[in-house]
Amino acid sequence: MFAADKATASNEPYGVPNDSLIGTMLETARQHYLSATAAAANGDSLRSVVQFEEAISLLDELSVIPDIDSNKDFADLSRAVVEDYELYIARIDSLSPETSISALREKMNQVADLSDTASLGPQKTIVQGTTVPLVMNTMVERNIEFFTGRGRMHMERWIKNSGRYFPLLKKILQQERVPEELVHLCMIESGVNPNARSWARAVGMWQFVKGTGRLYGLRASYFLDERRDFEKATRAAARHMRDLYEEFGDWYLVLSAYNSGAGRIYSGIRRTGSTDFWEMRRRLPRETRNYVPQYIAATLIALNPGRYGFEDVVPYPPLVYDTVSVDDGIDLDLLADCAGADVMALRELNPELVQWCTPPGVKRYVLRIPEGRAQIFRVKYANIPEGAKRDWIVHTVRRGETLGAIATRYGITVDVLKETNRIAPLRRLSVGKQVVIPVPRGSDRFASLVQASARMESARDDSRRYVDKTRVARALARSAHHPSGHPKGSTRILYSVKKGDTIGHIAEWYDCRAADIRNWNDIAYGSHIRVGQTLEIFVKEKNAASYKRIDDMTFAQKEAAMANKADRPAQRATSENTDGYTVKSGETLEAIARDHGVSIVQLKRWNHLRTSRINSGQRLVIHKSAEHLTLVTPNNPNAASHIKSDPKTVVYVVKKGDTLWDIAKAFAVTPSDLMEWNDLGRNKIIAGQELLIKK
Repeated sequence: MFAADKATASNEPYGVPNDSLIGTMLETARQHYLSATAAAANGDSLRSVVQFEEAISLLDELSVIPDIDSNKDFADLSRAVVEDYELYIARIDSLSPETSISALREKMNQVADLSDTASLGPQKTIVQGTTVPLVMNTMVERNIEFFTGRGRMHMERWIKNSGRYFPLLKKILQQERVPEELVHLCMIESGVNPNARSWARAVGMWQFVKGTGRLYGLRASYFLDERRDFEKATRAAARHMRDLYEEFGDWYLVLSAYNSGAGRIYSGIRRTGSTDFWEMRRRLPRETRNYVPQYIAATLIALNPGRYGFEDVVPYPPLVYDTVSVDDGIDLDLLADCAGADVMALRELNPELVQWCTPPGVKRYVLRIPEGRAQIFRVKYANIPEGAKRDWIVHTVRRGETLGAIATRYGITVDVLKETNRIAPLRRLSVGKQVVIPVPRGSDRFASLVQASARMESARDDSRRYVDKTRVARALARSAHHPSGHPKGSTRILYSVKKGDTIGHIAEWYDCRAADIRNWNDIAYGSHIRVGQTLEIFVKEKNAASYKRIDDMTFAQKEAAMANKADRPAQRATSENTDGYTVKSGETLEAIARDHGVSIVQLKRWNHLRTSRINSGQRLVIHKSAEHLTLVTPNNPNAASHIKSDPKTVVYVVKKGDTLWDIAKAFAVTPSDLMEWNDLGRNKIIAGQELLIKK
């Protein structure tokens, strides 16, 4: 990405937003987040899902900025949005067609987890002749029930999309010597959608992150993202799976490693002493242990749709096309005219084209066009006058700029600017939005800018456009001042801002998220709190008295209290359910988590860590796994004494990997109920902990 010209460029690299632009984009994401929570509180599930997806999409655009993960505002808002979206998904029975594949898979994992405490039951191979075994057990049955029930509309769409792509994809898998039934993996990866994006910033039909895609030759740039190319990405996925098979020699382990990485699979093998997926799955991350059953269920349905009630679903006809060569950046409208086709047909055939043109500076770019149009295309393309061909500059919109001013600067009309960037009539430009500027080829006036763009395009081939989403109406955000009301069982207290305070500090002191404080007080990103300002904070009613004392404490006293709080977990490390671990020189949190078969998130939660930074000699708490479900009932001689007299109460012992929404769904209660009954902070549960559950 590149700044438009030196006059407006900051000290940042070309096209990388400065702090002001990042703040603007974070605030736009926060407005979508507020809209999502307000819609959820009002029972408008469709709007809520759309707005959550918009917030996540915008945060995803920000994620490509170098070192953005060190931006505390970005990290806190990202965590808040995903956490609250996951909680919302757990509360609703079905998801709309607009739901992203990430949200759908989260729902599938929640549903599948309900049977995870039971035996896998009888297991038998029910389809013969496949290289990857297709077995039936409790977990597979649970996923089939989802796909044929509340997830039916999604499976119907996947079956329809499979007709368009699977004939070609199967040929590629055969050429790469990979079992062709693995084509069904892209159903649960992306819904057979080459434009899919995940919460983890994976892209395309096979959901490659930038690093893995680059290892297998997939380029990603402002103009081109080959992770979206259904041919190239399929070949890359096949080679990746083939490499994993050479490493593990078992297709179930290949699928698991494709989902979570080879390191986690090796950790599971070490901790169980087994390479059998069904034996080691309890030692794998939550999503991964459900991944293979999801694949099996989707494959069984896709191989025999009629058997599972999809006999009336007709797959789309296969894509057919010719290919032609194009030099340099040519507008897609012009190329569509050469092919005698609609421009949207070209975009469907070439999903890797991120912009509305072919990539500048690339010779003999292979363009797909509708079948039977190659000859007429070559004739018309050869007759395109040089004056109609363009070089391209990328311009980042600055505060106060208008379409007219930008058009005048580059010597083009407003209409050309709107058409090139598909800007709707009456739509205003947002600060931080990037627009493509077509300029005459070979123009001396813009030569330096074109060359700078070309150099940066080559050097930063993993960059992407920052898409500024439509800002949610401010009035809606204000009406959602407390989007879902204040937290259940909480009360409002006031805090007066002191010198040296930051929102991050205050969030630590009150055990909440910085994003919560911004939302409760409608503090926009880019705005700062000021000394003497009064903030509203919501805390648990029973702890209100202790929290109220914080307002009268000095900064040093508050930080000392936080340090004492952080030390308490290490002091408890000798309990039956925990191990104390001393960090060695050079160790990372990721390595410690991998070696102990836990997640980084769990280590952070158990040890009250805000970042992944750890120091040599530091003591960490690592909770032991609860291997099996333990449900304490009043009739059980081991029942806790405080429930023996209450037949309507049970106690659940938390297992490693459990989440509040998993447990809540299993017992037909809400996460808020669990938090209230057990005096829990947000999502703070640990393996071995007893949870009180009222029937």
